[in-house]
Amino acid sequence: MTILDSFVFSINAVLPLVFLSALGYILRRSNFLTEEFIKTGNKFIFKYCLSCLLFLNVYNISEFNPSYIRVMVFAFCSVLVLVLLSFVCCSLFVKDSRQKGVIAQIFFRSNYAIIGIPLAQNLYGDRGGAVGAVILSCTIPLFNIFAVIVLTVFLKENNHKISVKSILWKIITNPLIDGIIAGALCLLLRPFLHGWTLKDGQLRFVYKTVENLSKIASPLALVILGAQFRFSAVKRLFSKIAVSVLIRLVFVPVAGLSAAHFLCPDFAGPEYAGLLALFGTPAAVSGTIMAYQMNNDGELSGQILVWTTILSGFTLFLFISFFRYTGIF
Repeated sequence: MTILDSFVFSINAVLPLVFLSALGYILRRSNFLTEEFIKTGNKFIFKYCLSCLLFLNVYNISEFNPSYIRVMVFAFCSVLVLVLLSFVCCSLFVKDSRQKGVIAQIFFRSNYAIIGIPLAQNLYGDRGGAVGAVILSCTIPLFNIFAVIVLTVFLKENNHKISVKSILWKIITNPLIDGIIAGALCLLLRPFLHGWTLKDGQLRFVYKTVENLSKIASPLALVILGAQFRFSAVKRLFSKIAVSVLIRLVFVPVAGLSAAHFLCPDFAGPEYAGLLALFGTPAAVSGTIMAYQMNNDGELSGQILVWTTILSGFTLFLFISFFRYTGIF
């Protein structure tokens, strides 16, 4: 992969997301999309489409290679460290309780399901895609569980912190987590079904329905995100947007990939492809949908999503070029 190939790939990965958001912005400005549609669309995506997407991400894991355990453990532990760091930093430096959870997500939650897997596969073929899939299986549940926690625990209701019971209930009833659990249960049952799957069995119409809903998730979420975007908010939120972009696109990938280099010197191209996808991709679309649905600062979350998505084309290009120059890719 040449430097030009790296640049073209990064642009092709990012621009479709930007253009869908731009379409939503234009349609809202022209009054084609109403506030009621945007509000209902957010709920529809959150409760149905994204849960179907995450169900399929887990359900479609075809096989597990024991050699992947090391990179899975590293990815799992890295996310936990980033979660802890996000709690400390946001507790100390972010004053608005509705923004704390939004910024905390930026530390550990990336757009891995939508951009990460294709990125890993394009960088290192089927081996990169396989590593990406196993990393997804152990990190996506963490993303969503801790997203519920950070978007809940920093909020104050009646001047009191929300109870542990309330947080656990929100985790259990979160549609995204339910989709992951359903996928994991189906995956665990597969060996007892003699290879039968929803995809190929007599009930494949069920799989097709879920698949169609999952395909709606990202495009519709981005269009609605664009419809909610306000350029007037950039100046007011500039410092928080800038810090969040630096955290998501610079600090996290540099720290995560450096840790992989020093702690796991046996990692090769496929592992680095999967980890770059984990650490270096922009903020998650589902994170913004959750921020709106859970009464956090959805406007800030949307701004962070848009700017990390736009600028990730440049930062991913630099990371890919670096790994190409060093011979890892």
